[in-house]
Amino acid sequence: MTFINTEGMSFIGPGSEWFWTAISGIVLAVTFLAIYRQLRLQRSAAAVEQLNDIMREWSSERLARAKYTVLVALQAGTDPADLPNRAVATVGFFWQRVGFLVRGGNVDARLVCENLGDQIQVWRELLFPKGAGEAASDGTVHWVDFAWLAGVAAAIDAKRGLARDLDETSVKAEIPAMIAHFGEAIELEEALRTVTVRLTPTPISVTTVRPESAPVVVAAS
Repeated sequence: MTFINTEGMSFIGPGSEWFWTAISGIVLAVTFLAIYRQLRLQRSAAAVEQLNDIMREWSSERLARAKYTVLVALQAGTDPADLPNRAVATVGFFWQRVGFLVRGGNVDARLVCENLGDQIQVWRELLFPKGAGEAASDGTVHWVDFAWLAGVAAAIDAKRGLARDLDETSVKAEIPAMIAHFGEAIELEEALRTVTVRLTPTPISVTTVRPESAPVVVAAS
């Protein structure tokens, strides 16, 4: 039984055009696959770098101090509506910006939510427990992209089968540990800026002692 009929086929010279066309098609297909794979690798590398940038900023001293200020105020019993405005704005606008980028497709939602989803949801609950004070007087939602991102993080957790204790009582119970954590982070950053100055001891001056002159003998005349 003949599976491939090669009679009349020409691979070189006249009539071989079909062969070289097929070869060109195979080369193009392999090239396109290589380009596609390279683009995927570059896109993945860019997404990871974006995530690293977000995590570096979230762990920065500026954000650590803002988080510490908010947590200390909450531990003292301050109402979330009366928290230090500057500290709240620093944390809130950070997640608002990340939410805006994710919502616009500029940052991968899965990477952000799988790595920082717990932080997003915890801080949304800390700043707006059970949604309290989330809406402004005109009905708009404070940091709408932050609220949207927290919802996306919760949905991704549900798909992954993760159940987080994010009720008001559970979140408040974590505040002392969080204060200690960010306090240590701030101390570490301050220590890294500390310059150790070693003073060189002042050398002790040495006085040269001249040997006593030999006694002068006066000869008797």
